[in-house]
Amino acid sequence: MSKKHKLEEYVIAPGETILELLESNCMTQLDLSDKTGINKKTINEIVKGKAPITTSTALKLEYVFNIPASFWNNLESNYRELLERKKDIDSIIEDEKYLENIPYNEMAKRNWDCLKETRNPLEKVINLRKFFSFLSLSFDTNLKRKLAFRKQNNEKFSYESLYCWLRYGEIQSNKKEYPKFNTELLKENVKKIRKLAGNSFLKELKSIQELLAECGISLIFEPHLPKTYVNGVSYKVTCDKAIIMISDRGKKDDILWFTLFHEIAHLIKHSKKEVFIDLENTEKNNIELEADEFSRNILIPNNIYNDFIKKNKKYTENIILNFSKENNISPGIVVGRLQKDGIIGWNEFNNLITRL
Repeated sequence: MSKKHKLEEYVIAPGETILELLESNCMTQLDLSDKTGINKKTINEIVKGKAPITTSTALKLEYVFNIPASFWNNLESNYRELLERKKDIDSIIEDEKYLENIPYNEMAKRNWDCLKETRNPLEKVINLRKFFSFLSLSFDTNLKRKLAFRKQNNEKFSYESLYCWLRYGEIQSNKKEYPKFNTELLKENVKKIRKLAGNSFLKELKSIQELLAECGISLIFEPHLPKTYVNGVSYKVTCDKAIIMISDRGKKDDILWFTLFHEIAHLIKHSKKEVFIDLENTEKNNIELEADEFSRNILIPNNIYNDFIKKNKKYTENIILNFSKENNISPGIVVGRLQKDGIIGWNEFNNLITRL
């Protein structure tokens, strides 16, 4: 049986209920017409589903059958809704093709808005339409067009999955009101955020969010979604509001801190019309390299870092811990920087890195 036919099984006109009540009460349609004062032809059309049960009719049926008018109103409303859904079923079935690249089950497990756990493809499509606030999953937006032009070498990468992750961030950011985006205040608050880097990112997340909110930026931390391969994203939703999203890809605290300042750099230094996406294993252009440099220099100023590596030819745990304490920086960030620069091996001092 097709999905359309299954839906048709549930499309039952309110007139069916009226017929059952007439039979159980040994009444005819003419009797009902006499009792309600409703034209017999209208009664017949209601029974056949051709005419609707109006509010006035519902009140009259309440008197005859002693069943509340609200019951009849709801019965009629549900019937009309199902008729419309029947008309829409073809487009819903057409939209099922988009489910292949959308990790719906994972999103539902996280209790994302509108997405309830279900195995029914039709229900998934309907829920996703509500999630995206569009009548069809074939919708197009400026953000989706910008994503489509990005190169990604990973064959498992899904633009649809990435857009779902970004949409979640938009929904969360819309739940709060923010002041207008303020670049100058952001530059000042970056210094305050840097002072928190002696602790783990997640421990200071609420404080970071508050400092960025003052600047008109919504910071959303949401674990990595399958097929996205993204560390962070930053972009202007409007001219007055920006979003930074950070995932837990890599599962290391130093990556979270680096990604945060990398995304902040984009909002301070680069085009306000661009969507900046920090994807794994993609070739970096000058803009991304500049954001990397900003992040490195904020976390550990270059002059301090250069003096540190010139001073030490060999590294011990105590040397790293002392340097971290002197500069109010998490030891894991120092280790991550040294590993990235090839000064120590990737397998050295990993016990100092906070893992998620």
